[in-house]
Amino acid sequence: MTTTDASAGTILHLRFHRADFETYRELFTVLGDTTPVIQALPPDSALLDLAGATRYFGLTPAQLADRLQTRLAARYGLASTGGIGPNRMLATLAADAATPGTVHVLPDDPEESEHFLRSRRLRALPGIGPALERSLARYGIETVGDLADLPPATVQRIAGVSTGRLLHERAHGTDRRTVAQAGPPAGITSTRRFDRDVLDPAELRRALLAAATDLGARLRAAGQIARTVELQVSYADRSTTTRSRTLREPTAHTPALQRVLYELFSALALQRARVRAVTVRVGEPAAAARTAEQLTFDRLIEDARALEPVIDRAGRRFGSGAVRPAALLSPGPHARRAMGQFG
Repeated sequence: MTTTDASAGTILHLRFHRADFETYRELFTVLGDTTPVIQALPPDSALLDLAGATRYFGLTPAQLADRLQTRLAARYGLASTGGIGPNRMLATLAADAATPGTVHVLPDDPEESEHFLRSRRLRALPGIGPALERSLARYGIETVGDLADLPPATVQRIAGVSTGRLLHERAHGTDRRTVAQAGPPAGITSTRRFDRDVLDPAELRRALLAAATDLGARLRAAGQIARTVELQVSYADRSTTTRSRTLREPTAHTPALQRVLYELFSALALQRARVRAVTVRVGEPAAAARTAEQLTFDRLIEDARALEPVIDRAGRRFGSGAVRPAALLSPGPHARRAMGQFG
């Protein structure tokens, strides 16, 4: 946990390594002891405005960042990497350039900060995606410096008026976004841990089916639907991979959750990866009664939806899991029972 240079910046972008969903939520208690101005960037980052904290604690932003890293490491065993700059964009770019476990502080010297920004690849700027990057590359524009050297009218001609104006500002280090106070999103989580390394895709898909079944039942019991689904895969070396998706139509239906989880898992293209746990979180819950449900005209899907209230009533009367998919009747001797809790 080292820092470099002094900085006039007070925005800290902090990334947490190997934090599961529940730990990520708990981290904000520690962060809030330093500053109340925190914006969650799920699944593993946060923005902090340290302006008030520097005056209150009498410490520099770099010292506050080191203090936070030490507390997170001591309490959760988590390593973290950060960047400090005068605005959100530059703090994020500094974090991108930091050595893992350190905090990179942009220098106070304007010329050095400008050199740092100009040397970044175009994709580093917020607002530039793959398509726009390809369009700019056709004109020989490959770095932020190349973009900054163009007249504003030229950038607007390539990217459009509003986007071009925004990119011209950001290429010169201006970012008008502020740190918006927002904690981690509420959600419901289900985790399935294994007593050994699992390589069998079929067993992993059973775990995802169990999570979808668990979460669907709990959402329906609470009268809620979810708009987002997040999948976190934990490996034998304690590293993790997280993927998420925003649903076109919020849902509490098990088959819909199952389908999204299978798609997220397949997109990982894991080959011989030794998996120790899968965790699923459904987020952005809303009251189901206030949302209209779109008909699919798919007989299998509609039959499954019609059956869900029957399964839910059986679960309330005879206990959770009284009726469940046949694929879960023999989940294997090495898998533990799925565990879940409200986030």
